[in-house]
Amino acid sequence: MSGWADERGGEGDGRIYVGNLPTDVREKDLEDLFYKYGRIREIELKNRQGLVPFAFVRFEDPRDAEDAIYGRNGYDYGQCRLRVEFPRTYGGRGGWPRGGRNGPPTRRSDFRVLVSGMFLSD
Repeated sequence: MSGWADERGGEGDGRIYVGNLPTDVREKDLEDLFYKYGRIREIELKNRQGLVPFAFVRFEDPRDAEDAIYGRNGYDYGQCRLRVEFPRTYGGRGGWPRGGRNGPPTRRSDFRVLVSGMFLSD
């Protein structure tokens, strides 16, 4: 699955990742977007200045989280197309993601890195 989480969450606990939110989004806006899928236990909005906001929404029933993903992933919200998915669970100790990344998932770009000049020795 894709998205981000920490050791507290995953598919089975009703928690979903909501990304690509508008910069002026509020918790109430998220509640309005997701209330119809089921009873919401918690909304955790991450709105750091200069970064695209993202959130975690936790439903009381994990089946409601599945319905919300199905209904809202790719949904056009203002000028933004929402990314709604189950969060990733981190591997290893300390709750850090593998590879040392931290924060919301990034989008792919058209830029690639070409590595040359590497030699294998016998």
